[in-house]
Parts: sequence; structure tokens; C-alpha cells
Amino acid sequence: MPASVQTHAHVKFRQLFQEGLDFMKLSIGVLAVVAVIAAGLFATVGSASPQATKVVTVNVTMTDFHFKLAPATKFKHGVKYTFKVTNKGAALHNFDIQTVKASKVISRGKTASITVTFKKAGKYQYICDVPRHAELGMAGFLKVS
Repeated sequence: MPASVQTHAHVKFRQLFQEGLDFMKLSIGVLAVVAVIAAGLFATVGSASPQATKVVTVNVTMTDFHFKLAPATKFKHGVKYTFKVTNKGAALHNFDIQTVKASKVISRGKTASITVTFKKAGKYQYICDVPRHAELGMAGFLKVS
């Protein structure tokens, strides 16, 4: 084979090899950029999820004829709350957040729970649905911001 053919073939091979290296570098660069963007999106979604699914527990103690909510918290719309209702009174009682949700009527020593997410800000009245209990003091308001 003449030297000029070998040289030409050698030059062509080097050009193709260099183009292959350039393509590989470009591919690795694009892949690295995609990985960084994906990691950023995953971190954003990952950090937002626990807050969105966090449930705040509020203990509601019912006595004859009073409610005690603990902790005394500032309620926010869009947050999920579980009201753990315990009857420490002698009579039957329940916890009813009017127009939102009510617990079942429970006897002394029993516990029930309701979970709610307030859709909008406002004042929400809560009462005991047992006849005359609200009139005797088992009523109040939750202020939701």
C-alpha cells in the first residue's frame, strides 16, 4: 500500500476518532446537566412533601360542660388536623366542628378522632351536639387563618 494512502487513511481515522471523542464529551456534558436538573427537582419535591403531608394533632378534652383544646394552636387553612377527642365527663359528649365534621357521641373514658383540613380561612364554631350541652358551655370557635 502506498504511503500516501496510509497517511490519508490515518488522517481520516484521526478525524473520525476526534469527532467520536467530541461527541462523547458532549453526551457526557448533556447527561451531567440533566442529572443536576433532575436532582434539583427531586430535592424540591422531596422537601415539599413532608410539610404537605404533616398532620397536626389537637387533643380535645370534654368535661361536663366544657372543652379544652391542647395545644392551643393557631389554625391555618390547608393544613391537616386530627382532633383526638376524649370524654372525661360523666355525660355523653361529642365534638362537632359545625359545617365541617363531627365525632361520634362517646361515653365517659372513651376516645374518638376526626381529621379535617380547613379549606378556607374563617371562624368555625364547635359544639357538643348532645341536647342543651352547647347552651351549658360546650361551645366555642376556631379561628383559621
